[in-house]
Amino acid sequence: MMNNTWKKALSALIAVALTLSFAACSKGANNTTASNATASDASRSEIAVRIGKGDEFTVTKGEVEDQYNGIVAMYQQYGMGAPSVDEDIETMQDDVIATLVVEEMKLYQAQQLGVQLSDEKTAEIAKQVDEQMKYYTDMFRDQATEEGAADVDARALEIFQEQLDLGGFEMSVEGYRDFILGTLTEQAVKDALKAEITKDVTATDEEIQTYFDELLASQKESFTASPADYGATAEDYQMNGGDPLLYTPEGYVRVRSIAVSPAGNLSADYTTLTNELIDIEAQYGAAALKALADKYTAKGADASDTSINVTTGEIEGAAALVSDYITKKAAADALYEDYIKDAREKANEALASLEAGTSFEDVLTKYGEDSIYTEYPTFVETGLLVYVGGEDTYWDAELVKAIGLLKDGEHTAIIQVDDIFYILQLVGSEAAGEKTLTDAYDDVKAAVIAQNGDKLWNTQLDTWQADDKIVTYYEDVYRSIGKQ
Repeated sequence: MMNNTWKKALSALIAVALTLSFAACSKGANNTTASNATASDASRSEIAVRIGKGDEFTVTKGEVEDQYNGIVAMYQQYGMGAPSVDEDIETMQDDVIATLVVEEMKLYQAQQLGVQLSDEKTAEIAKQVDEQMKYYTDMFRDQATEEGAADVDARALEIFQEQLDLGGFEMSVEGYRDFILGTLTEQAVKDALKAEITKDVTATDEEIQTYFDELLASQKESFTASPADYGATAEDYQMNGGDPLLYTPEGYVRVRSIAVSPAGNLSADYTTLTNELIDIEAQYGAAALKALADKYTAKGADASDTSINVTTGEIEGAAALVSDYITKKAAADALYEDYIKDAREKANEALASLEAGTSFEDVLTKYGEDSIYTEYPTFVETGLLVYVGGEDTYWDAELVKAIGLLKDGEHTAIIQVDDIFYILQLVGSEAAGEKTLTDAYDDVKAAVIAQNGDKLWNTQLDTWQADDKIVTYYEDVYRSIGKQ
């Protein structure tokens, strides 16, 4: 069984594969599964679609097959069957082809238009790849250290390769690095192409006003009916952009949170002991109930009589059960303390730093472990949203209750929820009500321009795909996929 470090690492690798699959397909990773039309290596390399005149921009039969099988596998995970009628099979083939062609088309058109990445962007991508590889390698180094490996670095690389193999990647660790680098570079080129195509897009005053009126009405209706939905929507906008927030319901505050959790894994012996404790509790309860029932029967008492009790001495086997329980509980508590103590100590250090006068933001940056603050640093300044005007569907009720006792700028003591230690600071209330167009003009205009840009971009993609002078489809190559 994989421990949590392995699981997290494999999940991360698979997440990258899923994220990049449409962009890279099987050019760098071959996750082929069995299909009704298994192709040989030669057959897999046959060109299914050609973009342009040469062989630089193509979609192969193998790529179509891999994507098709991936969708079938996803269907099966959700209890749906694969298409069985030729018409349905070909519809799915066409969907797969369209997805693959549009990505290859972007690269072709970028070349035709001379779109290139700046040195700064290229360096940024290389840094991103280095950080991603370091993230994986550090996890595998931790695993190698836990194993007691004599050569931690060598064992870490072995684990990395094992996880790649387990995830269905047919490549080395360095090959995986190249795969990520190539795919992120291609995506950056596609983004640059879109920027070039849409660079002159703008928005009229009428479009801006219409967008504002419709969005305000929609948000007001939605957040009035379900105010708890506002928090996630507003934070998503802060992270990713999109539709600006024009209406804020009552009852929201902003909170900074320092969260500290154990670095290692809780011993498997702890789970064994807690299960044994539950079993002892059940045995003791059954024995106590039997002793009590016997006493009621002996006295001829009615079940409603609450004056009858039993002592430990009257419960068969109680002394042995209690002794066993105390011993195992002490052992379980010791294991849990060993697991939790470093996190508690770190949380205490953070609290001491706050009480010594260090700003909450600085302590959060030094001690906090919630990745949202590192991935989206604006939250260090603004804090996160918490709904105190009703039931918050994200934050733990104990944390929400503690927040309600704070004044602006104050922070809590350490609060433990499950295995995580929290220190919270109330930044302040989120201003409720509607924004005017004047207040939100720049954000609304940017959203309309982005919307208009997407329309132009999608229209351009459709035009390129429909141009038979550019795209050549070889249906005889891929129509057998998915068919018996």
